Amino acid sequence: MFKNIGRIGIEMYLLFQHHTTLEILRNVSTDTDIFTITGTGWHFVKYLGPAVVVVGPDCRSERNPYQVMAGPTYQGLFPKIAMLPSSVQHCIWMITVPVIYPRLEAAEQIAHTVATGKKAVTGTYNLLGKVTSSVAGVVGAKGVVGSGFDSVKKAVGKSGLMGGILSPFGDIDMLDELRDQWTHESKDLERTYLIRTLQGISHQKSLRMTFLSGSVSCCGAGLVHDPSKPSDHKTMYQLISSSVVNTPPPSYVLKLLHNNKPLYVPANGHRSTHAQSDTKEDMMEIFQSEPDGRQREMKKLMGRRNYVAVVAFDPEMVGGGGSSVGGSVAGGSVHGGQGKLSLAVDFLVQGDAAFGGVNKYGPVIVPSLDFGR
Repeated sequence: MFKNIGRIGIEMYLLFQHHTTLEILRNVSTDTDIFTITGTGWHFVKYLGPAVVVVGPDCRSERNPYQVMAGPTYQGLFPKIAMLPSSVQHCIWMITVPVIYPRLEAAEQIAHTVATGKKAVTGTYNLLGKVTSSVAGVVGAKGVVGSGFDSVKKAVGKSGLMGGILSPFGDIDMLDELRDQWTHESKDLERTYLIRTLQGISHQKSLRMTFLSGSVSCCGAGLVHDPSKPSDHKTMYQLISSSVVNTPPPSYVLKLLHNNKPLYVPANGHRSTHAQSDTKEDMMEIFQSEPDGRQREMKKLMGRRNYVAVVAFDPEMVGGGGSSVGGSVAGGSVHGGQGKLSLAVDFLVQGDAAFGGVNKYGPVIVPSLDFGR
């Protein structure tokens, strides 16, 4: 059944988001639009002008509890990025779930505790119910006692104390959400491999890497960087924007995400211990106030409906540091015959009213990468 759901999902994705079908794609010999590497997932590399490229890896088709994408997929994707034209300055990776994101270790411990507690409570009531019902059967009240214990179990289950934690199937919903994260321990080595490989390509190509993600029902911005060498090739930004229709996460989840635990990316092939390394993870404090002007305590993530607007601009032109000459900037550095471009990212956040005004936060500036850094 689930295989058929996946098959239909892929067909609908291709039809409504790419306006194509599997039959058409199988008969196309070029990969200028969307392409497959292993025959399972469909990916794309799109140009937004000569200086900005958007890469859309399929992060669902090959996903399982232990991986996001298969090894051969990475081995097919990375060379395409390494061979981009020299005019490309920014590579934006559209990855469904954030690669750079605060940890929810406390929430996972709570979820495990709840899962264990649910099993313990259910088991205890089952055992006690059987014993009591057996005794009650002697006096002719077995049905009444059994009905009473069923009511207690329901009160503890999906419609009672566990109502906000259990999925419709009775499982721990939070655990499923956590396993889906790049930052979960099951994806740890793969995440490090992705970050470290992109850092290497960035250094080789003088290409700024940026992640654009959602699926966490809030907005924010983070980065990995070398504190001793600001804005070098190890610096990669993470932009997070939730869908306009998604419900924001509960406040206690956002509270858990606003922790100050220092996080570091290990060397390739090593598991994260968060021992100090040359690549630190940070979230940016860009939400200083609420849409109504009140000061915010939690400044890194905002749980409101939102979207992002990304604009490429030439800092020399905006700052008046040079004049445009033949597509490049006089007095500015040159990248493939063009002026150096930065990205300005604004977060547009909905206010409290159903059709309330939209508040702008930002901009977050993603600079281009100087040659050789």
